[in-house]
Amino acid sequence: MTLSPTLSANSTANDAPAATNAAAAAAATNGTGRKKRVLVAMSGGVDSSVTAYLLLQQGYECVGATMRLYDAGCAGRGEGRACNNVADIEDARAIAQRLGFEHRVIDCREAFDRDVIERFVTAYEHGLTPNPCVLCNRVMKFGALLDFADQMGCDYIATGHYAQVVHVDEDGETLASDDAAGKGIYLLKKGVDTSKEQSYVLYSLTQECLARTLFPLGGLVKERDVRRIAQEQGFANAQKRDSQGICFVPDNDFATFIELRRGQALPEGDIVNAAGEVLGRHHGAIRYTIGQRKGLGVALAHPVFVTSVDPQANRVVLGESEDLMSRALVADDWVWSAPASRMEAALDRAGDAGVPVTAKVRYHQQDQPARLMRGDDPGSYRVVFDQPQRAIAPGQAVVVYHGDVVLGGGTAVAAEK
Repeated sequence: MTLSPTLSANSTANDAPAATNAAAAAAATNGTGRKKRVLVAMSGGVDSSVTAYLLLQQGYECVGATMRLYDAGCAGRGEGRACNNVADIEDARAIAQRLGFEHRVIDCREAFDRDVIERFVTAYEHGLTPNPCVLCNRVMKFGALLDFADQMGCDYIATGHYAQVVHVDEDGETLASDDAAGKGIYLLKKGVDTSKEQSYVLYSLTQECLARTLFPLGGLVKERDVRRIAQEQGFANAQKRDSQGICFVPDNDFATFIELRRGQALPEGDIVNAAGEVLGRHHGAIRYTIGQRKGLGVALAHPVFVTSVDPQANRVVLGESEDLMSRALVADDWVWSAPASRMEAALDRAGDAGVPVTAKVRYHQQDQPARLMRGDDPGSYRVVFDQPQRAIAPGQAVVVYHGDVVLGGGTAVAAEK
């Protein structure tokens, strides 16, 4: 597969930080000497605060923006867990004031409820396993936020994600000036900090998005670098803990959240084995996850696992560990981060053999060797793994890589044995 020399299997996340930082510094002004203007997504946490500080140090003009996504305490959302709640907004505003730039609050509650929360709930009701962070990045942080950046006259947006964007020419050399605008390609690469690396949830960033996105933390390690910088700058949030789980679901209890949102209890149904024999009763099929072993509500002589959730029949199917293994998956709603024309050409050349990639279907999973090819249906793709994978669930995001570069990803619709 030929995208650029930097897309070699031997490339690593450590290859890019110095070049990326140099490119960012060079891009902070254009040929007229005007500072480039950046809309910085500020959550009130330490990552986005240090992001803003580093951009100022690189010579950018910053405008802070905090997206108000929902009202705390509404439909089971806990105030302490609210993403961008009142306290977070005040933390973000305080950092912007300390650093000397404007801060705005963007009311995104209606769009977030419609395009993220409701789609999350509906997916679960249809027996899928959605990833709301992927969806939020796609439609909110790199959708609505880019629109707001245009309204504010900003050249770029920036977030505190641990990933990297590298702009390279046809020979794989880093492009570092405004003269290169519209030339070369943009690579979305893994962040250096393996414990925080977030490229998996960013696969939907297209070339157009990547051209206008900055990730200043991509070459840093959070506990070693980012918190130290925040401490040195006297940021009050230097030791603020990371948010965990789904931001709008208290205690990650999504079943209770859905019950409160719908205003009714989840219907009870049967727990069955592969032969359809009833083993027990459940109090809501969506409380079960493919691969789950504990808390099944049945007592058998040997371990069993959830192998499927059937929302139409309102039943949960249990099986053996080997029933969870799949050699391939089919995905749709595909988005290329790498140049789409080059990837489609690579698939054409590869034919039935597929393009060699690595892939993962969970955030913290290690990439697995696989081959990528087109599926039987228009717009679908197949990922065939070298080794069978466990508990692939419809609705999960699948992301494919070449080395440390994200090629693209989609939504799993079916697993194949």
